[in-house]
Amino acid sequence: MGIRVKRLRLAGASETAPPYEVSFQPAGASEGYRPMSIIAGPSLTGKTTIVDFIAYCLGGSHLPPHDEVRLNVRSALLDVDLDDAPTVIERSAAGSASTFATAWNATLESIDTAAERRFPIEPTGDPDGLSQFVLAASNLDGIRLSDSVVKEDTGSAMLSIRDLFKVMIVRNERLDSKSLVYENDPHMVAQKYRQTIEVMFGVYDNEESVLAEQQKRVTQQRNKEQARLEALKITADRDYPDGLGALQQIVDQLFVQLTALGVQLQSLDAQRRSTESASVDIRQALETARRAESESRIRVRDRESLLDRLDALRMQYIDDRRKLSFLLDVDNLFDPLRVTVCPACFHPLEVAPSVDDGTCSLCHHVADESHPATASSHERISPLELNPAAERSSLVASELRAVNARINSLTDYMSRLTTDRDTLVHNADQATRHAIDAALAVDEITESPAPWLALRDRITNDITSTKLAKQAAETGVKAWKWVEKSEVLVASLQAEVSGLSQRRRKARPDRDHIVRLLSDRFAAILKDMGYPKLSNAYIDSNFIPYVRGLEYTNASSGGLVVIALAWNLALWEVAFEQDADAPGLLIIDSPQKNLGHNARPGDDFADATLVDRFYAHAKHWLATEGQGAQLIIVDNSPPESLSDDVVIRFTRRVDHYPYGLIADAVN
Repeated sequence: MGIRVKRLRLAGASETAPPYEVSFQPAGASEGYRPMSIIAGPSLTGKTTIVDFIAYCLGGSHLPPHDEVRLNVRSALLDVDLDDAPTVIERSAAGSASTFATAWNATLESIDTAAERRFPIEPTGDPDGLSQFVLAASNLDGIRLSDSVVKEDTGSAMLSIRDLFKVMIVRNERLDSKSLVYENDPHMVAQKYRQTIEVMFGVYDNEESVLAEQQKRVTQQRNKEQARLEALKITADRDYPDGLGALQQIVDQLFVQLTALGVQLQSLDAQRRSTESASVDIRQALETARRAESESRIRVRDRESLLDRLDALRMQYIDDRRKLSFLLDVDNLFDPLRVTVCPACFHPLEVAPSVDDGTCSLCHHVADESHPATASSHERISPLELNPAAERSSLVASELRAVNARINSLTDYMSRLTTDRDTLVHNADQATRHAIDAALAVDEITESPAPWLALRDRITNDITSTKLAKQAAETGVKAWKWVEKSEVLVASLQAEVSGLSQRRRKARPDRDHIVRLLSDRFAAILKDMGYPKLSNAYIDSNFIPYVRGLEYTNASSGGLVVIALAWNLALWEVAFEQDADAPGLLIIDSPQKNLGHNARPGDDFADATLVDRFYAHAKHWLATEGQGAQLIIVDNSPPESLSDDVVIRFTRRVDHYPYGLIADAVN
């Protein structure tokens, strides 16, 4: 059934003060509710405050701040039917908005004998909170709305009663707003408005938002594990760069060494004697260490000697390259074949020298027949034969390329040798340290009055150092195994994220049928209300109204009000007729705004009949297809024909009761 409001009672500031009450029940009845209830009276008398208190008792966050309310109201009690169950909800009105509400499954007259329940107000998504308790009456509790219908890796939020207020309560400022469906409000506000309508009509996939919440949670966990994996990798690379395989091999080798040292210690303890043979192993170890040191130093010297020779050769090649480059420059600067000045008198020649019929035009020398210039025309002479300098330049360039190739090859080879030499130097230093340690061990045996003790201390020290080395290697193995486990976990979480992502990509439920029903009803209501020059009226897929083929924002101020009334009535009526999960309650504040005598002169909507037809349509629907629904209207001056539907009329006159909602607050 949804939500039906029966009575609102405002308890006085003191226990003895009389309450202020507004009844939405039929006159003289103690049960049921009026299909249409009108709250009438001039401005500033508390009409909208009644709507505020209804929303406040149902879980709203706004407590009316007016002085007369703050001084005269202790608490607000709302008598409602929630899914046909009589319920009273009370919230404190003293000071700031209360953090909890008290509810009874009773009426205002029987709450003293009924068990009370307390509900927290925040958070609105709390399954045990007031918001979900009220939503349950419309079968809207436990609905999760996805934060994004496009972007993945986002979470979801629980549908709250405050989201439903945007569908259920049409306030004064929304009637002529150009953000009727909150399309110009922040994105999340507009999205939740559309999602709320989809949920009401059952075309919203709640599983998608659940999957969104799961995907967000798994993604956060994956990111956390990914960061942990990166930290583990950095630590492992820094402290144990050899890797898991090499470290495991070191652990195995150290285990073998530790076993051998244990056997040696047991043997030494069994012998308990000092002999020369007992120190042979240590002396052999010294000899081996010295030989290894010598060999490593020889390898270092060989490598350094080779580098020196190659460096000298490279410098020689560099010198050759410099000479060849200079030779090329000489040929370019001093061309021997270009004679432009007479070598005897230095007079510029007008015609370049040549050999004509075997005679030189410059020195008149008669060349023999074998000279290339006197060769017969049918003989082919290569350019290099005629130009020796060109032949030399070609040979020099070829040699220069070869020299450059040798230099590059030598440089690369020397770079590799330098790296190898550094490794050999490091190994030689280690060999030197081993030789020093072996020499110290021999000195201890030689200088000790009890060689057996020295031998035992040596083995014990070796066991200790080996254990420490094995422990360090095992720590490194554990570190790399943690990296492997973390990689497996990250891969598993990523696979889970991908799976959830694929499940979220399935097609959304079809909404076209509901959009068509809303469009048809919207156009029919506009026609019933007498919208001027009505044509091409419909609702698009985002629930945005269009009239005369244009978006509703192009209408005048009066037109905006009529369109807003038609849209909200259409939503309310279609939801009720389709037995949707909707409250069945609609509250409209000031439907005459910008209409009738309130319209601008010359406006198409300056016609009081628009208001009359609005009321006529609502009453007709409530009496036919809408039996069981509830409409509450706040109107300054409703038509006289609706006087029977007025539940309270404020006067704003001291001599005519009631002045306003707080009847005795007249100053």
